Amino acid sequence: MNDITKVLLFAFGMFVLDLPWLTFQNSWVQEFMREIQGGRSMNPRLWAGAPVYLALGYLLTQQISAPRAFLTGLCVYAVYDFTQLFAFDKYPLSFAVIDTVWGGFLMAFSWWVANYFGLVAAEK
Repeated sequence: MNDITKVLLFAFGMFVLDLPWLTFQNSWVQEFMREIQGGRSMNPRLWAGAPVYLALGYLLTQQISAPRAFLTGLCVYAVYDFTQLFAFDKYPLSFAVIDTVWGGFLMAFSWWVANYFGLVAAEK
């Protein structure tokens, strides 16, 4: 399988694996986003998720182990969440921490699934 196909496959797979978290935390996020946006509810632009998952899919192709994948996911999500925490006084620290850990888990679990199917190679 070529690299572009892997990135596309991994992007889609990570989106599917991320759906439970996106669904679970939706009401919590809506609540604090209303505060951040002055009472207006969040209106996500779903098309903007495509580059996010493509970037995550690419990063997954660069991983050599589940622990490395966990650290990469942790770092990527920390940059996003703690930038939001820095910029918005109503962004909850608890959400930033939980979402950052989720990012690590998502990347590590995605790597494990890809490794199970022989799509990524473990460190030798």
